[in-house]
Amino acid sequence: MNKRRNPFENSETIPAEFNPPNIYESIRVASPHKRNRQWEKNHLYLKAVYRGVDPKLALQVKAIAGDLMVPEGEVARAVLEYALQAYADGRLNLNPRPNPTRMRMTLFPTTATFRNFESETRPKKRKQADALWRVIVTWRGFSIELKKELAVLASEEGLNVPVGELITALLRYGLKAYDSGLLALNPVQKRTSFTLALEGTK
Repeated sequence: MNKRRNPFENSETIPAEFNPPNIYESIRVASPHKRNRQWEKNHLYLKAVYRGVDPKLALQVKAIAGDLMVPEGEVARAVLEYALQAYADGRLNLNPRPNPTRMRMTLFPTTATFRNFESETRPKKRKQADALWRVIVTWRGFSIELKKELAVLASEEGLNVPVGELITALLRYGLKAYDSGLLALNPVQKRTSFTLALEGTK
C-alpha cells in the first residue's frame, strides 16, 4: 500500500518574513497629482466663517440655495444685505438687552435672563446657548465690505452683541421676508464652460 502524501506538507520553504506592500504608498503612487488649491487661496477673502448662528436658519439658507441652484453664500449674502438695509431704514429693530451670564448684550433675552439679572447666582441650564456656540457656518462669496459692516455692527461700538446672534437676527428677518414674497431672489444662468463645435459647423 502506497503511503499517501500529506496535503498540508509543503516541500517549498516559506520565507521567514512576508512584507505586504504599504497601502498608503500604493495610493500615493497611483495618484501622484495633488489637487490644485490655488483658486481657494486667491479667493480666501471671500470666505466668511461665523460661530453661533442658528442651525435651522443655516439649513433654510441651504435649502433655498438648492432650490434656486445657486451657491449658499449668495443666498446668505442677499438675505443679510436685505436685513441690513431694513435696519438702516428703521424697518428692523434690534434691541440688545443685558445678559447676566456674559459681558456682552444679547438680542434674544429669555425670561430666565431677566429673573436672574438681579441675583448673583447663574442660571443652572444654558444648554441651548452652549449648543449654538458650537455651531459654525462657512459661506463663500461675501464681500469685504459686508463682513466689515457685520463686524462693526456687532462690536462694542455698535450693538455689543455676539456676531452669531446678530447674523441669526438678520437671517430670521430676511428669510421671513423671502417667505412672504417681500424679498425676491432671482437666479441668473451663469456660463462656466465652453464646448467644441464640430468641424464645418458654426
